Amino acid sequence: MNASYLSRLTLRQLDVFLAVCLHRSYSKAAQQLSLTQPAVSSQIRSLEDVVGQALFDYLGKQLFLTSAGEVMLRAARELKQRLVHLEIELTELHGRLQGSLNIAIESSAEYLLPAYINHFCAKHPDVNISLHVVNHRRLLERLHDNLDDLAVMTQVPDGRALIYAPFAEHQLIVAANPDHPLRQQSTVSLIELLEFPVLIREIGSGTRQIFEEFCRQHGCVIQHARQMGSHHAIKTALASGEHFAVLPSALIKEDLAAGRLVILGVSDFPIRRSWCTVYPKGKHLNPLTKAFHDYLHQRPA
Repeated sequence: MNASYLSRLTLRQLDVFLAVCLHRSYSKAAQQLSLTQPAVSSQIRSLEDVVGQALFDYLGKQLFLTSAGEVMLRAARELKQRLVHLEIELTELHGRLQGSLNIAIESSAEYLLPAYINHFCAKHPDVNISLHVVNHRRLLERLHDNLDDLAVMTQVPDGRALIYAPFAEHQLIVAANPDHPLRQQSTVSLIELLEFPVLIREIGSGTRQIFEEFCRQHGCVIQHARQMGSHHAIKTALASGEHFAVLPSALIKEDLAAGRLVILGVSDFPIRRSWCTVYPKGKHLNPLTKAFHDYLHQRPA
């Protein structure tokens, strides 16, 4: 890229480029940005003229970043992040937090984070927080791509170059409907439990991974499983039948209180883990992200 061309590069071009990189689609990028597809194509062509190289390869109907595109993607993300820092630093001069924050969480944390977010935003009314709810595997992908300011998850994997710190307890219990055959037993072994079908989340779910690992540690194998795509679907299906589910205790607190569900007394339960704030090593938290990060760790769970 000729340095004299840099003055022709615009923030709008970078926004369009980042949207196309995210979706790998001109049409989906156009929908996100409320533009027409020809307008997106025009912005990418203009950016490629500035760079002097193609940013995408078109193989069939799929878009792939070229080497120049990879370099541009890193630079665009760094520049946008620096602009966020600038905005927040300037507003801090006026003694108040302001700006937008992207938080990604595992779906099991849906019951936990909204209360934190509501309280934080009540204290800082000029802050906007976007919450992205995904499963464990997708959250790791988002961390790898540095798509969010902060992530919240359990089971932070080793060797991923991630900074993490626990801030709240995560308890998993065995839930079933009140007519379940094991309801009357004070103590249930894991082997006895696994004779019944388990309602389980999709591959990539953090809750599923924790339970599968728990079974492996106890020398047991899940024999009968029915896969469902959300905790809500699992709770609904638990209303009848002889199946069970391993769920966050806080997620079904009201169902337990109302008698719609019961906890089975399975040995070595509940499974206890921690919710952690997570971000990539080397990432500098901007002032707004750091304020929210510190708030999570200072507020009682």
